[in-house]
Amino acid sequence: MSKHTPNAAFNLKGRSILGNLISEPSGTSEAQELAAEWISVDKIRKGNFQPRQFFSQKGIDSLAHSFSERGFRGTLNVRPRTDGTYELIAGERRWRAALQAGLEKVRCVVEQYTDSEALEFALVENLQREDLSKLEETEGILHLIETKLGIARNHAVTIVRTEGHSDKRNRSDVAPSDELRQIEELLSCFNIELQTFRTKNLRTLSLPEELKQAHLERDLPYSSALELNKVKDEQERKNLLEDVIANKLSFRDIKERVRELTAKQKGEVSTLVLRLEATAKRARKVGHLLETKQKKKRLEKLLTELESLLDGN
Repeated sequence: MSKHTPNAAFNLKGRSILGNLISEPSGTSEAQELAAEWISVDKIRKGNFQPRQFFSQKGIDSLAHSFSERGFRGTLNVRPRTDGTYELIAGERRWRAALQAGLEKVRCVVEQYTDSEALEFALVENLQREDLSKLEETEGILHLIETKLGIARNHAVTIVRTEGHSDKRNRSDVAPSDELRQIEELLSCFNIELQTFRTKNLRTLSLPEELKQAHLERDLPYSSALELNKVKDEQERKNLLEDVIANKLSFRDIKERVRELTAKQKGEVSTLVLRLEATAKRARKVGHLLETKQKKKRLEKLLTELESLLDGN
């Protein structure tokens, strides 16, 4: 995914969310060192605002081994809870690795965050590092729109898809709604254009589940997922996906395979259409089929099934 650097004005109530409070995967800045404190791992709870949906176990294993050899590196960002524990805001991969390594304490920056601030912080950290998949980025921003702007997720999607269409945006007689303006302003904080979010990000939401999972967990690039989605036959698409993953096919190879499959499917559809048209012509001369009750009943049954199929039932 492309790297986004949020607008400098996009701060957490005066805090620069691009400043030294964002923890680094290795090493610690001087400001972090001064602000951080060591907290027992068993007092930290998983956060509710993590935009990442998948963590590579291989990566966690490697980091846990490093922690076992050299001790904990970096910092976690947490906020205090009323029961004396802490909620994790950023640094879940390091937290998981610390748990796996059996560490007793980890270095944390403790601050108060509202829910929207917590989500902003987690999004910014991941977007800076290019850690998020396109799907995670999309879901995270929609969650932020809902949390920060109070616009329900599905409603936000509808607004962007309809009001945000370039045809409407280019018309002088159609003014954008306040909600669209708010969404566009929030997107600009991450250097994401409204049209990019509409035409690219939102497309991830309609991907089949196996492509979403492969994009999240199996390193399938976003562009490859969109290309594979052109194959409408579910089994053909799944077979091709497994071939892509197993053989690490290039995007050019994927495009060629998809082109071959879609051409085949179009040919099969054309053949069926020709058969239907030929059958319709013959059906105009079905007088002899109505001579007996048995044939008439069978024809009525077949017609009912065909009508139901054409209606999508």
